[in-house]
Amino acid sequence: MKVGDEGIKRGSKWFILTAIIVPKDYDLILSNKIVKIKENMNMNRKDQLHWNRILKYEKKIQIIYNLISENFKIIHVAINTYQINKLKSSDLYPYFMSYLIERVTYYVTNNKGTCNIFISTRNENNKSKNAYLKNELMNKRKYHHILIKCIKNINFFDNRDRNLLQLADVCCSSFAQAIKYNDEQEWEYVIKLKSNIWMYKGLIVGYGIKFYPPIDWFKIFPNIIHLTT
Repeated sequence: MKVGDEGIKRGSKWFILTAIIVPKDYDLILSNKIVKIKENMNMNRKDQLHWNRILKYEKKIQIIYNLISENFKIIHVAINTYQINKLKSSDLYPYFMSYLIERVTYYVTNNKGTCNIFISTRNENNKSKNAYLKNELMNKRKYHHILIKCIKNINFFDNRDRNLLQLADVCCSSFAQAIKYNDEQEWEYVIKLKSNIWMYKGLIVGYGIKFYPPIDWFKIFPNIIHLTT
């Protein structure tokens, strides 16, 4: 999932990309959990669970509590688009999607697994753009060191059609709002999911949360300290 404008030094300052990693044998269980969350919110099972359209704190925090014990991992990449100097705006998304997929393959390989990658797209009719991105990720890999052997396939779907892509939206959008507003309430949603964020050797920043360019996160986003303790 992505949140923010695909441009450099225009529009939103932060561009967020998020992956969720779900074990194959837990895929259906977690998908059904999203359906249950919708039902509890009086939504139709085919409705899109869209974090930014949920306004009340009580509803948002209940979604988070319903997800805390579920079996999935989160990886966020947060890009400050106002501090990028060597990329064109058109290269922003493929470059950092490559970066995100690199992180995913590190996690999967470290856990001796393989994966199918499902990318959320709003460009249902833009098959050439999706084909270009897939070729960059699977074949050229000119940006980052993607461990390609662990990837079985890459597919593109409208997130309205996939419950787990809607879960990715919950994780991505809640993190993006925490970055944007930087207050305790918005960070609470992220912190509650601490155990779901990828941690490696006791570290979340640099693994489950990656800032680009690197920042003095403790000064800018002090609430992250609650993810590291």
